[in-house]
Amino acid sequence: MNKIIITVFIFTCLGFVFGTTVAGYITDKSDGETLPYANVYLDGEPLGASTNDKGFYIIDGIEAGEHILIASYLGYTDFVDTIDVLENKQIRLDIELSPSAEVGKAIVVETRREGGEMDLTTGHLILAQKQVQRTPQVAEPDLFRTMHLLPGVTAPSDFSSALYIWGGTPTQNLVTLDGIEVYNATHLGGAMSAFNVDAIKEVNLIKGGFPAKWGGRIGSVLEIINREGNRKAVHGIGEISLLSSKATVYGPFPKSLTAGTWMVSFRRTYYDLITGAMKNADLIDFDFPYHFTDIHTKLTKDFDNGDKLSATYYYGADVFDFEDDDDNDNSSDKFKFGWGNNTFSTNLTHLFSPKYFGHFMLAYSQFNDEFKITEDGQTSDFMQDYVKDFTARGMLTTSIPNHTLEFGLETKYLSILNKIQSPDYGEPLWDWKNEAGIISLYGQDEWKPNPIWRFELGLRNEFCTSGSYFRSSPRLSIMRRIDEKSRLKFASGLYYQYFQSVPKFEEMGLSLFDTWVLSQENIHPSWATHFVLRGETEKIWDIPLSLDLYFKKMGNLYRQKTLFTPSNDFSQLFDVGDGWSSGADLMARINTKKWVGWISYSLSFTVNSFDDIDNNAPFYTKYDKRHSVNIAISRDIGYGWTFSTAWNISSGMPYTEPLGYFYAPDFYNGNIDPSWWSTFWYYGGYNNKRVPMYHRLDVSIAKRSNLGWLDIEWYLQIINVYNHKNIYSYYFDTDWEGNIEKKSMPMLPIIPTIGIRGWF
Repeated sequence: MNKIIITVFIFTCLGFVFGTTVAGYITDKSDGETLPYANVYLDGEPLGASTNDKGFYIIDGIEAGEHILIASYLGYTDFVDTIDVLENKQIRLDIELSPSAEVGKAIVVETRREGGEMDLTTGHLILAQKQVQRTPQVAEPDLFRTMHLLPGVTAPSDFSSALYIWGGTPTQNLVTLDGIEVYNATHLGGAMSAFNVDAIKEVNLIKGGFPAKWGGRIGSVLEIINREGNRKAVHGIGEISLLSSKATVYGPFPKSLTAGTWMVSFRRTYYDLITGAMKNADLIDFDFPYHFTDIHTKLTKDFDNGDKLSATYYYGADVFDFEDDDDNDNSSDKFKFGWGNNTFSTNLTHLFSPKYFGHFMLAYSQFNDEFKITEDGQTSDFMQDYVKDFTARGMLTTSIPNHTLEFGLETKYLSILNKIQSPDYGEPLWDWKNEAGIISLYGQDEWKPNPIWRFELGLRNEFCTSGSYFRSSPRLSIMRRIDEKSRLKFASGLYYQYFQSVPKFEEMGLSLFDTWVLSQENIHPSWATHFVLRGETEKIWDIPLSLDLYFKKMGNLYRQKTLFTPSNDFSQLFDVGDGWSSGADLMARINTKKWVGWISYSLSFTVNSFDDIDNNAPFYTKYDKRHSVNIAISRDIGYGWTFSTAWNISSGMPYTEPLGYFYAPDFYNGNIDPSWWSTFWYYGGYNNKRVPMYHRLDVSIAKRSNLGWLDIEWYLQIINVYNHKNIYSYYFDTDWEGNIEKKSMPMLPIIPTIGIRGWF
């Protein structure tokens, strides 16, 4: 540890002595929003950088004299200026970029090109908010469902928005909203993502090989950045569709009050109101008493020296209240489901000098779910789970010639509860609460020895108090520049995960009432190693092409046991196994005046093995899709009309088909119950069959009009245009003669939806 401190001190001191530095923020000229991951470089020279997620850049080691500085960001006009550099001088240069005229007219923005020459990250995709708006969706634009069209991201079914990325499960993804983790980022048991698209500025996805600044997960990183607001004027956007309504308003604080911005966003579904009204009108004989609500708020304070202080709050709640009246005995049973997120974070960015950039965060995140059955006013069955997270984080970025250094410290306190009780059993079936502190210290160095090579070396050290686990995670990224339009990248690293959720209903694709698990003495941290090779080029018709090849090895994976015997040992709930995933993602991004979108192909293999599943024999996971092709295209037709389409064709997913069945006494509390016999199936292997090939075409057409101060847009979307009968899985039963019946579980049929959105 002493050596690390001395090394950090030496590098920091060297930063004061050597090198001329140009640094600053890059913002959108139209609204003052910072632009993360923009490119900044000196024309004709090997010096350049990419802005971080706060829109800040540092270029060091510049020789004295005149230089041409260029800043670029897809969808914006390049900034070009001549700067006069004096030796050993630190220059603060904030840059404003103007949206290009074409994008302003078409209001269509593609998944934009990643950092390009300046970006070392592999498996990297950046998704703009407006592209999500254009992708055809059920009911309304959905962030996660749009991401299903990206290469390497698997959709488990039409009913789930969960993200399975490069063979990893949703619990292995680090999902952050303005820096704080969101522990269950879906609504309706996984059917929709938890984020209102209108409140989001940009999404940064790293599918694997992520650097040392991120930790705590073994899969992928999904960094969601809320919009700050407009520093010029008040604006708003609203939308009404068949099943939901939402509104977002944002703007500057009054000048008499303070400098800064505010943003408020609200969304509510009304499945309960519509089905209730239809039932009351005798149009249907049932109702669906479910709805969810989202609230996003963000306040940003601007200081004169360029510092920013922001506060972000997100609230999401799902409510399902169902009452079953039995006319025969005049009894009434009430079923109450409730689950949701509460997150709050404060972020401070402080510029100590043009050479030293700091970011500090305090945050709280909570997810809880609760299920209660009430019989004639008395609670019978009860289930409750929660996770609470208190996080403090600090990060410092600086530079010396040819090096950009970043150091960070994070402390996290976690508290979890898993509880199930029923009057039939007296004491709770299980009632586990666990707490832990996790301390993380990382450092990384981006080294640019010459115009051809770039290296990033990082190390993340983590200590988890629950189980007293200390782990070191080395990370490495390399970029080899082939020419001005082509690059090769490689990334590798070791990753650990001390906290995760284990689905209770994994085979059903639901994310309700997961079991929250903290590492402890007999529950070891999950781990993974990543190897990623990426090639990028724009030499073919100036179309950005990328190819990612990846391999991941994973260990200490956890699954809920099918048969559970009550025990005081929490670890007895789970099967423990390992696995690997490998594959390739090929993507072509299209961005012309009329057409924007992408075409991609993915090849993937995901294999797991567990001691208690098929005698530890390797099996393909439920979300393993061998081949997948995605086309997502939007076209500006003209006269305010826009056409969008999304098409996917992929291999069928695995399922388990039985060879036969037999009757035997059932089990109760771990013992054979001779009074009750059940059907037991026997199999020829786990996930030994696949459903037929999946394919689906969705289309959307929208018409934009101007009504003075208000712009409106009507849209019509059709999901599964040709009504293909896709199958999620099969289930098996026996008829009265004892013959096995194979029945399919269908996915979405053709679904049209209409809506209107407006903004000012």
